[in-house]
Amino acid sequence: MYNLLEEESHLGILEKFEHLKYKTFIGQNEIKGVRGSGEYLPPDEFVPSAHMLHDLIRGFYKPKGKKYILSYQATESEKNYGKQIQWKDDFQKDFLMIRMSPPSSEKDNRAKSDIKAARYNMENKIPIGILYKINKGINRCLGLGLITEETNEGIFIVVPISLEKNTETLNNIVLQIQDLSHITQTEKESIIKSRIGHSLFKDNLLRLEPKCKICGMDLKELLIASHIKPWSKSSARDRLDIHNGFLLCPNHDALFDRGYISINKEGFIMISNLLDKKAVSLFQLNQNIKLNILTEHEEYLEYHRLNVFKRNR
Repeated sequence: MYNLLEEESHLGILEKFEHLKYKTFIGQNEIKGVRGSGEYLPPDEFVPSAHMLHDLIRGFYKPKGKKYILSYQATESEKNYGKQIQWKDDFQKDFLMIRMSPPSSEKDNRAKSDIKAARYNMENKIPIGILYKINKGINRCLGLGLITEETNEGIFIVVPISLEKNTETLNNIVLQIQDLSHITQTEKESIIKSRIGHSLFKDNLLRLEPKCKICGMDLKELLIASHIKPWSKSSARDRLDIHNGFLLCPNHDALFDRGYISINKEGFIMISNLLDKKAVSLFQLNQNIKLNILTEHEEYLEYHRLNVFKRNR
């Protein structure tokens, strides 16, 4: 049975897909790296090495030398496979099911390999990242999916899955860690905390204040548990400390995570002078917004102001 923990980057990329759910990408820069640079996406708080979410060449993305499908780009163009996605509602935000059609061209020498890899995902219950190609150069992240069956026609059926909400998946991860023989029990406990920490972290933040810290949006499904001091720079204790985070809507999470906004010692919003006036207006930001900040937040906010917040030097 495949063990996700054997490849930290694989699990990290899946966690990143879940974190980016609902985000729309224009171009390839945040999916596979800057065009023409020859470089992949750099390491981040989820993935410890250079990586890409999808190669944007074909629907199935099977990393070279791997047994599994990492991600899938669904399209609904008649030139490809027609309607593939059954949406949960007319807003086309969440999917109920995807009919994942494998490559069928006789000239496609990767088709057999892709089909074999998809079956490997299905047999080992390995989630895949899902992108929806809205138009040329425009993709939206739909989170994660799980291949549950292969039809008689060779179509793979994919249903949505959440690492945070899927107790069986979390339990399997814990069991896999406990089965490792080359590390100590203390190290096992540390890995367990870091791997399931995102789920626990959000649950704890929801109990503390179940809405966006900045705009008050309270749709739990859209709220993101955003670390103040980035995950990659935090200790195991800091990663689970509820004072090292806020619940934010996707827009304000992106701004905070990338350092375009921060919070000063008095609790007022700080806006980067690298953010143009149009964006400030669009995201309804102003420096008179005052947040309820606890003393325990300040240590992490100081780090954010000094190391994450962007400003002209």
